[in-house]
Amino acid sequence: MSSRYSLERDLDELERMVERLADYLLGDAMYLPVGGGFFRGSSTPQMTIGALLLRRRRLSHLRAKLKRGDGRRLDDALAQHDNLQREWTLHYEKKLGREVPMRLKVMAGFFRECSENPRDCGGAYPIEALRRTIVQEILLALDAFGYAKSEAIASVRPADQALRRLLHAGDFIWSPMLEPVYPRATFWWLYGRPGA
Repeated sequence: MSSRYSLERDLDELERMVERLADYLLGDAMYLPVGGGFFRGSSTPQMTIGALLLRRRRLSHLRAKLKRGDGRRLDDALAQHDNLQREWTLHYEKKLGREVPMRLKVMAGFFRECSENPRDCGGAYPIEALRRTIVQEILLALDAFGYAKSEAIASVRPADQALRRLLHAGDFIWSPMLEPVYPRATFWWLYGRPGA
């Protein structure tokens, strides 16, 4: 994630994700392109429930910074999300359950690469921090929606142990605008970088 953050881009992406949510929940794909871009000039963002929840948290916490009229857009998107989550709860839970191990599997590859080439870890770390943050959003959603989470929590422990061995505590790694959204106690991996 870049040190620059755009509320408007997040809101646009959230709206597009919510518009596609019913199709996503009923389909087999784990990733669904929704148009736009995570970064200027990049390819289209890939929708997952975790990616949607990430935007939901940021926008909800930063609501006071939205432009006039964007609060209503956010409310509409959140209401539509909540309705679809309730309507398709089993599909929603199934997608969340598949996303955690998928993201952790990719992170395991990062840990292997870091053990082989520790100097290369720093440059690749921001995307891994994003993956772990999305996993945390899923864990929080499992709890909030009353879904089973013990298996997901158990699968996160090895990744967190590897992260703790790798990271040196430090400053918040994303845009300062996002720091109030991510308290250090819960999102500790966003407050440091791998050491060389």
